[in-house]
Parts: sequence; C-alpha cells; structure tokens
Amino acid sequence: MFFEVSALSKLFGGLSAVADVSFVIARGEIVGIFGPNGSGKTTLLNLICGIYRPSTGRLFWKGQDVTGRPPHEMAELGIVKTFQNPQLFPELSVVEHVWIAAHLRLKRALGARRIATLLKPAEHNEKLRQQVETVLRLCRLSEARDEPALSLSYGGEKMLGVAMALMCEPELLLLDEPATGLGHNEITNLRDVLHDLRRHGTTLCIIDHNVTFLGGLADRAIAMHHGSKIAEGAPSAVLADEAVIGAYLGRRHA
Repeated sequence: MFFEVSALSKLFGGLSAVADVSFVIARGEIVGIFGPNGSGKTTLLNLICGIYRPSTGRLFWKGQDVTGRPPHEMAELGIVKTFQNPQLFPELSVVEHVWIAAHLRLKRALGARRIATLLKPAEHNEKLRQQVETVLRLCRLSEARDEPALSLSYGGEKMLGVAMALMCEPELLLLDEPATGLGHNEITNLRDVLHDLRRHGTTLCIIDHNVTFLGGLADRAIAMHHGSKIAEGAPSAVLADEAVIGAYLGRRHA
C-alpha cells in the first residue's frame, strides 16, 4: 500500500474538524478532495503532512506507521504539501527561490555532510542546477527565472510554490487550493503542469473549491462535509451524488 489514512479524526476543543476519515492513495494517482467551506479539507491535508497531530486514527506510508511525525520528517519521507498562499521573498528571483528549496534534497542525500557543500559546492551544484532547470521547465517558469517574486501574478506565485515543493523530490505532493483565485488561462496552465508532474512519477492529492477543474483532473474523488467523508469514487459519480449536491446546494436541490 502506497499511502493509507485510517479512521483519522481531529478535535479542536469540542469541535470535530475531521471525523473518522479513511481512504487510500495508490502510487501514480491524482486524488481530488471536494467539499464546501468548513468541510475539513485543509485540516485533513495538515494532518497528512504532519502540521497537525491526529486526535485518533493512523497514517501509513508504504506500510509504515507514520502517525504523528512532524512536517520535516514527513517531507524527508517524500510527503510534501504546498500552501494556498506561498510565503515568498519579494526581492529574490524565481530561480533563487527554487535553489533555496533544494536544502531538503541535500539533507536527504547527504545528512550532516551537506554542510560541506557550503565550502565546496561545485561537486553537487551541477546536479542541482540540472534539477532546478527541470523544475522550472515543468512549472512553466523558465522565462520568468530571473524575475523578482514580487513581479509574479498570483498564479505565478502559486506555481513557484509548486516548483519549490518539487525541489524536495516528493513522491506524494499535497496541493492546497492550487486553482483558487486563478484566471482561465492560469487554470489551463496549472492543469497541464499537474498532468506533467504525474507523468514524471509524482502522486498528487489535491483539494480545491473549483469542482470543474478538479473533476476534470482527478482519477478519483473524495467528498467531505462537516469533517466526514460522504462519497468516494469516480469524479462524475461523486459530483452527481445526492449527499454531495445537498452539501453544496442544500437538501432541496438534492
């Protein structure tokens, strides 16, 4: 089993943000998680990547119990999350951001020996440079490589966040609302990029409010409401499910 969520729950005081959610992700899949505001989607991703510790339930990565591990350990294992609003350095260029994100790759490969790269960087710089160029190309950022981050559109900022995550060499990439706030052309570009990432071997788990975008992208969909999973299956079947329609539009429409 590649990744498994088993009976996962998260309580904040007396509020249940995620309630007894279970599902699996197969290697190479694109899994989309739907749900209206407050349905628990972002909390679920934060549990998976280690930002939150679950109240109950377990997480299994390639058969190993990884429940409760902190984010940096989950990232070292290969589970990396992007954020809806990337925190960037406005004065630094696009390519400088991608280079900064290479630290986890060096840590995974070299451990404490990575400190030596600060003194003798040439040995590893060529491999890193090739990976930087590959990531820039995959994320359609090559032409903007030398532009400062403050010059990017909102869609460009989000794509830079994806590029930085890719430098960590994730096997499972968690994307938090990647299409929110994007225009039509930016969403088309994002869809193409995510298809390319899957072709290059990255498994994707994506949450988004844009059900048209996510429904056309995902291999399998999971719908959430009030912290619980209410449907799972092919995106078209999930979006046609009466419980899902009711969660978005109310019982009368369902």
